[in-house]
Amino acid sequence: MASFLGKNLPDSIWKPDVLYLPEPLLEAHKSFLEEQGWWAEYDPNVHGNIGGATADEAKEHIINRFLNSAARMGFVCADPMDTQPEVREMVLDQLGEGQIFLLDLAAGNGAGTLSMLSLICELRAKKCVPKLPVNVHITGVDYSSAALKYYSEIMGKLDPWLKSNGLHVNLSLCPCDLAVVGDFGEVFESFLDESKRASVNRFLCVISAISGINSEGMGAISDSLKHAATGLSSKKRNSSWLWVEPHIGKKKAWVPKVFVTVNLTLKKIAHRFIQKGDTFDIKADDEVPTLEDAQPRSFQWLDPYKNKAINSNVIVVAFKNE
Repeated sequence: MASFLGKNLPDSIWKPDVLYLPEPLLEAHKSFLEEQGWWAEYDPNVHGNIGGATADEAKEHIINRFLNSAARMGFVCADPMDTQPEVREMVLDQLGEGQIFLLDLAAGNGAGTLSMLSLICELRAKKCVPKLPVNVHITGVDYSSAALKYYSEIMGKLDPWLKSNGLHVNLSLCPCDLAVVGDFGEVFESFLDESKRASVNRFLCVISAISGINSEGMGAISDSLKHAATGLSSKKRNSSWLWVEPHIGKKKAWVPKVFVTVNLTLKKIAHRFIQKGDTFDIKADDEVPTLEDAQPRSFQWLDPYKNKAINSNVIVVAFKNE
């Protein structure tokens, strides 16, 4: 396929300086909120907790944070300014045809992955990219059963539109605490075993917006993230990795070190990750790469519920494509 550029995006996705989420994704989210009786509670200015440690937090996130999370992933994958075209090319290639196994880590309500699939579907519907059959086997992993339930329900609403444009999705959801490496190891091995039974050797790992947890929580899940990175970095597997986060402020200076450990694992550089109180240190035989090339970007997206442009920030902290 010829190189896809930002100027090729349809105006249903990008109009000068503003990102638009695909209409079917918005309709699925709004329909879900209405069915739950939560539509009147939509207020993105409410600053609640990140994620879904409790049922109430999962509810608040699906109501008020879903669209912002979807917009961040949509902006990265559409890349209207051609800032990181290698990410867009990877997504278009991996989800272009054939079969692929997608591991959605700390999946929550699936906003990131649902946004990625919706972008692909919108580009297909607008005849911007070929509409070739692709089967996507998704395993979503998160400790919140409530959030995963919402993921499944919104996917169900999107499924007819996805299928009509050649995207056939099989969604498996696994309640699992990434802080318990043994439990995640079982989920991950099952994920790989299923791919072997299907004779599929292409993989994509997606992580979206988990930096909201504190340093202790991030340290606790780092071994599971490295376990996934190690397994998907095998020469026997054609794997890609995409980790997208909001802008990381000075108060979380420790976060990039966690990202670096995953990048080192993806690059197969031997290292040790050491927690020291509220911060971390890294010891590696080779020079440790920095995040100098991973610059945060600011953008605007249209909130259709409030009919106003919203300012947002995003950064790609880990990326691999082989």
